[in-house]
Amino acid sequence: MEIKSSDRINRRTAHFLAQQQNHIQRLNDQGIKVINLGRGNPDLPTSPNIVEKLNEESLNPKNHGYPPYGGKESLKIEIINFYLKEYGVHLQRDEVTIFNGSLAALTALPMILVNPNEVILSPDPAFFGYQNGAYMAGGKVYRMELTAKNRYLPDLKQIPADIRKKAKLMFLNYPHNPTGAGATSDFFENVVHFAEKNEIVVAHDFAYSDISFGKKAPSFLATRNAKTVGVEIYTLSKTFNMAGWRIAFAVGNRKVIKLLKQYVQSSLGGTFGAIQDAASFALKTQDMERANLKQTYLTRRNVALSILKEAKIEVLPSAGTFFLWVKLPLDSADDIEFAKKLLEKKHIAVVAGSTFGSKGRGYLRVSLVSSTTVIKEGMTRLVDFIKNSYN
Repeated sequence: MEIKSSDRINRRTAHFLAQQQNHIQRLNDQGIKVINLGRGNPDLPTSPNIVEKLNEESLNPKNHGYPPYGGKESLKIEIINFYLKEYGVHLQRDEVTIFNGSLAALTALPMILVNPNEVILSPDPAFFGYQNGAYMAGGKVYRMELTAKNRYLPDLKQIPADIRKKAKLMFLNYPHNPTGAGATSDFFENVVHFAEKNEIVVAHDFAYSDISFGKKAPSFLATRNAKTVGVEIYTLSKTFNMAGWRIAFAVGNRKVIKLLKQYVQSSLGGTFGAIQDAASFALKTQDMERANLKQTYLTRRNVALSILKEAKIEVLPSAGTFFLWVKLPLDSADDIEFAKKLLEKKHIAVVAGSTFGSKGRGYLRVSLVSSTTVIKEGMTRLVDFIKNSYN
């Protein structure tokens, strides 16, 4: 019997990453050590006291049954307290729901809000999860161009009137993956006004909320009337080095939250209660650890920036995230081919900007989830290869 896949599962993105992983494995099999500056996975472990809390709560028989749909009330209370302390945002329990990681939440949003052939507004370049969720729902994606000229913020005035009428959902993400650009409170005010006028739900992916340099990254929900038009997705992966735990939450508009909870109930189930208890503990106790982690990334960023700037290579300084957005010297540069050759000849893995959309062409995303020693070596090889390739 021939088993055929559905069209929706075939419409995947990020083929470059899968091919690159295979290439890295082939090099490793040959005994060649690759410096991987393409990863999006934190390299540091979860704090031991969070792990201890998980171990403790995993022995609690109350956590051995199915968890409540939408999450434990105890975790919701800690999320409410966290958002009030960190961002001055007042939340109610029916404005919070828990997910098995932020990707599950981002995929769920199109499923609950978008019918086939309706439009989803997505940044370009952007994290691939927005596109995948849209395709799974049968929606059409309109790509909002992000350019250096506009500080990597979408120009909402450039969205055509016919697209505005069809659009049901807008994805945003600041601090921004892959560029590291930040948003301003003024920009979020414009977004709320745009969403109200055009009746579009806004979903702000706040994955890198805590990894911001200079000014604290603003929460979309701190904007006046933001809860009337949208939600914010927060993951513990980056803030607390809990990527493998798959724990995140959505907060904001209570109608959207109710629909998300229905989606969890009908498809995902829930998150192990002991992980939720550990997440509650993390939100309540980790201020010092968070500050230290942010300083670690700042140090790494500054090391990488100094090497690139000394070589006069154009790079966005990064307002946040653990990524740098590096421009290749020629506007016509084929970033995918460059990244492949860099891996083959210098054994350095970076992600080609085109992986994140057409507006990423000619750029590389370099990650900072390695020690400063590894970053120095990797950046030195990268600079050398750029100079030899374009001079």
